[in-house]
Amino acid sequence: MAHAVMTLFTKQAGDTLVFRAVTIAISALIVSPVVFLFPFPGWEVWRFLLLGAAIIWAFNMLLIAAFQRGAMNLVYPVMRGAAPAIAGLFAWIALGETLGWVEIAGLSLASAAIIAFSWPERGGAPKAAAIAFALSAAVMTAGYSVNDAAGARAADSPFLYAAWFFLLSAVTLTSTAIARRRAAFMVAARAELVRAAKSAPFNVATYGLALFAYTLAPVAPMAALRETSIVFGAILAAFVLKEPFGLRRTVLAVVLAAGLIMLQAG
Repeated sequence: MAHAVMTLFTKQAGDTLVFRAVTIAISALIVSPVVFLFPFPGWEVWRFLLLGAAIIWAFNMLLIAAFQRGAMNLVYPVMRGAAPAIAGLFAWIALGETLGWVEIAGLSLASAAIIAFSWPERGGAPKAAAIAFALSAAVMTAGYSVNDAAGARAADSPFLYAAWFFLLSAVTLTSTAIARRRAAFMVAARAELVRAAKSAPFNVATYGLALFAYTLAPVAPMAALRETSIVFGAILAAFVLKEPFGLRRTVLAVVLAAGLIMLQAG
């Protein structure tokens, strides 16, 4: 739910790049006290933090490009729906996590249902560029899910890892926004400040809760559960952005729930 609200704020932003930079900077301020409550991380944690900062930077660039080219109800399902299946593959390769056949079937069903949310309504047509950027963002999502799960486990605390993650992300994304907007950055930042301040707590919540879940259970099922955000996102897009939801997406939400039940049963 937190991820869907955060995404809605992002879609509504006037300057998405500056909005994301200001949001991450405020998020870093929110979690900064944690840095002083834990010992400084060792290299076994920093190697994941540095890789994670690079991946999340790429994810933000791809997310921005996708939202500039397509509606939330098109881009968001593809971006989030493909991620669990890719994360399952990455987790098997990198972390040695395996799933039973029931879990694999549930993961496949859930991922297919989420992606099907983006199928065009009658008379509509998906935008190839928007979908390509969304799929690329899904790969980055899978990458940082597995990388950050390993990092949080190495740190023995998801809170410590999350705090340093936001600090690093604030540096990279704010630097990018300043470099691209130059003199216009401060004007745009002031315009986005209120919305970013509202979005930041949801940003911290969605990442922190997911990271905590990854320390307790295998990545793929938790990633699939997190991607139920697409259902909440579609509802928000329908009511707030006036984008269509319809009977088909209602049925797909039920199919998605069935897939997630199979994951838990497995």
